[in-house]
Amino acid sequence: MLSGSRQSLAKNFLYQFIYQGLIFIIPLIVSPYLTRVIGKMGLGIYTYVNSIAYYFIILANLGISRHGQRIISQKSGKEEELRKAFWSLLFLHFLISLLSLAAYFVFICICVKENKDIYIIEGIYVASAMFDITWFFWGMENFKSVAIKNTVIKMMECILIFSCVHSSMDLWKYALISASSIFVGQVVMIPQACSIARPIRFSRTDFIQHMKPLLMFSISVIAVSMYTIFDKVLLGFMMTKDNVALYEYSNKIINIPKVVLSVIGTVMFPKACKMAELKEVKMQKKYIDLSFIITAFLGMASIFGLLAIADEFVVIYYGEQFADCGALIKIFSPLIFIIGAGDIIRTQYLIPNKMDKEFNFCILINAVINIVLSISLIPIWGIYGAVIGTISAELFGFIYQIKLSKNFIMYRKIVKLCFPFLMLGGIMYMVMVSLSGILQKTVTGMMIKIAVGLCVYLVGTILFFLRNRSEDRI
Repeated sequence: MLSGSRQSLAKNFLYQFIYQGLIFIIPLIVSPYLTRVIGKMGLGIYTYVNSIAYYFIILANLGISRHGQRIISQKSGKEEELRKAFWSLLFLHFLISLLSLAAYFVFICICVKENKDIYIIEGIYVASAMFDITWFFWGMENFKSVAIKNTVIKMMECILIFSCVHSSMDLWKYALISASSIFVGQVVMIPQACSIARPIRFSRTDFIQHMKPLLMFSISVIAVSMYTIFDKVLLGFMMTKDNVALYEYSNKIINIPKVVLSVIGTVMFPKACKMAELKEVKMQKKYIDLSFIITAFLGMASIFGLLAIADEFVVIYYGEQFADCGALIKIFSPLIFIIGAGDIIRTQYLIPNKMDKEFNFCILINAVINIVLSISLIPIWGIYGAVIGTISAELFGFIYQIKLSKNFIMYRKIVKLCFPFLMLGGIMYMVMVSLSGILQKTVTGMMIKIAVGLCVYLVGTILFFLRNRSEDRI
């Protein structure tokens, strides 16, 4: 075992929760400032350009996140094999990233007519992919290093935004600060990785063996982007840039609980890969059941809480010009559980058990559904057409993944374990809505509603577990 490479599961969850929490706490602090200072049109331009740049990031990463984690987790106890796997992957990743960066600047020269300065600045964001080795640390189950270093960088990013961005004319400064923080966050991880997996010569075979799995995973990554990022590109192309801002800033709120839930998959993925490799089926099922319970507990609270406060929250938080985000957040909210539950199936069963073809087929169908529906419905219903396309794609993917895993995962048991949280969420929602007729639509009134709703939900959960503590123990 390599020194300093692993931490306990509990610590990994803690570090990843802190890190992901900070990633979204900082935007929570910054977003109300940006919506008022830069405005809907400026943020729409930035989001549109960033979405296009992200496609070159996808090309640069070429599915390395999942394959890298899986291969590193499997080689983590074999020092020489680990070093060869890391350096051969890193070399391949660097070459592909360099080609992607060159393609991005060719795209700017040929295709970009407006906002060229923002596109050029986003080149720093694309260049950051060359140094992205988070897959190595996650594969080694070392979440502490990524969390600590990037926490400091994110805090600096927040300070710089408040210090340097003061009007819509400072859009380029915001783009520069955001892109540079990502770039620095990737670069600072390189020295530690090199000290853990010291440089070693690798053969052509070591290099080539990664091509097929990387290409397989890249299919799913590109397809996923077709119903997570492509909607923003379509909206910016077919509608106006302010629609992109509304879509993005509604998603920012939904993404907070989604990313918190994704911590489960991120932390459990390398462990699930190792359990699958060692044929520890019973333990794999145990962790899947537990993950579903945590997802249901957090997901239902988030969904019903947002349904109860979305309209007043967006006006207080973003300002009047973003009032339409309230309805979008309500429509988007079921995705919190759908995506969270689907991520459990993907990261703890399909990918660890090397069902890459089935997984890719599912994602490709999702992408087709979203593209067809979005292109058809955006001209008719505008931003709501894009939302319908996204929800339809995610729902199909979740149902199909259930079908793929039905012989491994006991869904009747999981439904039985998760259903009480649906009921508790409904009760919490009714309590919060009833308070709306009593409390004023102010920050204080909203915080009281959230506090009362949270207390109702937590007390109900505690009573449920006390009553059922002797049943269905996992």
